[in-house]
Amino acid sequence: MRKHRNKNKRSRFSILFPILTILGIGIIAVLTSGYEKSWTFNWNGIEKNIQDSISVYKYQSISSGIGGNERAMPEEIESRKWIMQNATESELLKLTEFPNGNIKAIAYEGLLRKKNFKNKTELISNAIKDTVYSVYYQSGCLGDKLEIGEYLVQNVLMIDDRIPPFRPELIVDFGLSKMEKQKILNEFHNRKK
Repeated sequence: MRKHRNKNKRSRFSILFPILTILGIGIIAVLTSGYEKSWTFNWNGIEKNIQDSISVYKYQSISSGIGGNERAMPEEIESRKWIMQNATESELLKLTEFPNGNIKAIAYEGLLRKKNFKNKTELISNAIKDTVYSVYYQSGCLGDKLEIGEYLVQNVLMIDDRIPPFRPELIVDFGLSKMEKQKILNEFHNRKK
């Protein structure tokens, strides 16, 4: 009779083990598939109002200011400008490490717009090499997925000689010399894709 009970216990275990294993693997897969690196980003040193304003860009694309049907989108532009003007250099530098291309691009652009920020050429070089996350850029009805360096060189600095030129009044002077711009362009055109 004892042998019969042991067989029943073994037979229950042999049925339950595969079911529990599959259930355990399923739970782990569900938990890890929704994980985002941004959950573990260290926000220390970044003010709450900057955090709240920039967090929107985890899910919202960067705009040229023109939305669908040629509708102006000044609130998106003003929001980005506010972040770039009110975030400190140290906050923006930290945000260049955030695991999201849109947020990184805003941080890089904000640093470029800081008149007293040194090493802009090195900053752009770092952005060109920063290819893990993409920038989602919208202009009118068209949306593009760009590298961070591509966004900065073509849409912020506006120095890429492979695209149609912009009207001179649209181009901002970021304090880069002609030689620095050429160095940036060479690195940009010779980057690994």
